[in-house]
Amino acid sequence: MQIDWGKIFSYINGQTDKKTVEEVEFWRKEDPRNEEFYQRASDYYANQPTRNESFSEEKLDQFYSKLQKTRRRKHQRVLWQRMTVAASVILLLSLGTWWYYDMNQDKMDGMQIAMKSENAGESVFIITETGDKLTAEELNSKMDQQTNNNQLNYTKSDSIYRVDTVKEKEIIPTHTVVVPRGKTFELVLSDGTFVLLNPQSELTYPVKFDSTSTREVTLRGEGYFEVTKSSNRFVVNTDNMKLQVYGTTFNVISRDSLPDEAVLVEGVVGITPKNSSDGKEIVLHPGDKSFVDKLGQLTVTQTDLAEYTAKRNGYILFNGKTIKQVISSLELYYDVQFIVKNDAILKKKEYVFSIKKHASLREALDMIEFVSDVKFLIEGKEVKIVE
Repeated sequence: MQIDWGKIFSYINGQTDKKTVEEVEFWRKEDPRNEEFYQRASDYYANQPTRNESFSEEKLDQFYSKLQKTRRRKHQRVLWQRMTVAASVILLLSLGTWWYYDMNQDKMDGMQIAMKSENAGESVFIITETGDKLTAEELNSKMDQQTNNNQLNYTKSDSIYRVDTVKEKEIIPTHTVVVPRGKTFELVLSDGTFVLLNPQSELTYPVKFDSTSTREVTLRGEGYFEVTKSSNRFVVNTDNMKLQVYGTTFNVISRDSLPDEAVLVEGVVGITPKNSSDGKEIVLHPGDKSFVDKLGQLTVTQTDLAEYTAKRNGYILFNGKTIKQVISSLELYYDVQFIVKNDAILKKKEYVFSIKKHASLREALDMIEFVSDVKFLIEGKEVKIVE
């Protein structure tokens, strides 16, 4: 018997009707594994101060250990949402994902969700002030830094900027990091600001910020920023807008043919459309999502932040997305093309689930097949929808 996780959640919290109570209790008695799952989920929720609590990675690790404590078999840790979860249904889905993989261990044996830092395909590269194209490994070597090649850290970048001794003025080079489809990349700028760049993105920035001037970068694509607090403003330029902050966390998307998008996670951000006639700045507060089109039109809505904070914690969260929207994102993350003959079936329902950002394509598709009735066939760089 299949059951809606939302009914279990309502049952645990005593907020349901008689019919749902009967349905959940029948489900619990139907299989010992159902009862085990229910007891563990119930115990976990009983220990939470609020249903909308932000769950830390440590707390989820502790819960996972608790789930595994009475089991002798070793299971792969699959799809645990180590992220800020704003809605309780998302956590229940995580519990349900564990339950699914646990009960289908024979099918899933040998699967491994792991960091894939050496994906095939085009590499991330950095364009220097001289026009040279360097890989992260080459630039790290030039900066004499020992770090992994999925990250650059400019907090100790003195060795790669120079001083014009004639004019006695610092000449600070500008770099551009280019992240292709199928890759993500992390940057720590010279002031300590963290940037997570998603696939098909570019960020241009000085290798060192002037201590007396505005800290300014330019983005094309998508970036998640955690800006270090400073008396100097931090500015992100995109094609259609300018964001000004002092120290905050936000996500920015700027892609061709679509309105530029900004989502504020923490702090305060000022948005100024570049093509607006009045040049008026609009202030965003946490949970606000703004759109700015090429004509300078700006709109602001409210959004669930979990989808954005998930990426920082190594997950891609699809919160109320159609399969059509999901596969559009996966094309960027896995550098593949989905072949769809009839996309009407992909727009009918919305789903809530997550996948680990560095899961294999097959593992990601397995999760979609689990939550929906869509099936996939991988053929090289193409993924076909099997009807």
